[in-house]
Amino acid sequence: MAADAVSNLGIIVAADKYEMNSDNDDVDGRDETVGKGGIFYNYGNKMTGGPGTIFQVGIDARYGEKNDNEVKDARAEADLGMRMPLSDNSNFDVLVGVGYDWTRFELESGNADVELSNKSPFAKAAVGWHHQGDTVTTRLEVGTRYSIEGEGKVKLTGYGSETADLENKFNPYAELNFLWDRGQGFPFTAGVYYTQTNYELDDDRLLADNTELESNEFGVKLGVLF
Repeated sequence: MAADAVSNLGIIVAADKYEMNSDNDDVDGRDETVGKGGIFYNYGNKMTGGPGTIFQVGIDARYGEKNDNEVKDARAEADLGMRMPLSDNSNFDVLVGVGYDWTRFELESGNADVELSNKSPFAKAAVGWHHQGDTVTTRLEVGTRYSIEGEGKVKLTGYGSETADLENKFNPYAELNFLWDRGQGFPFTAGVYYTQTNYELDDDRLLADNTELESNEFGVKLGVLF
């Protein structure tokens, strides 16, 4: 297994649409699409391994700003799975994983500035399709991250701040990645992804009652292998 593992380091370019809903009128209905940039690193054999055990550990971080609205987020995760052959060149993957999400959303608007910070561990389950061509390896993965025992903090101008537990949520995602590792000067990767993340405060006594933040992110990743 370790013989097939590689490091992948690269950049992220993404667009993220945030929508905030709450019983508090100063917060409810806030939405914004923010462009983000970031970096990622992972190590494993999800792209390079053959039938058998596959794994990957990785981290990424992103930052975006628009009209004085800022978003910062980061994720660390580890996957373990089994790759089963479908044909000479194609395989079917089943994976489980664990990880940790952190995000901070800062939205400025007159005298009602709001900051929502969230942190949450998660469990993960996914299936994948892996194909090794003559020059390009293709891999599709679809799954969900299930947030567990998360914590959210709301800070609202003129009201103060409070912290509460987050509701456990299923957060679907999909990613399509390509690896060019033959006939090139150096191996490199490119991919596209979509992920939805929902954060809902589990406390109706907070400053921003029943506050929920939904994130829909579309992105592109470009990286090199070593």
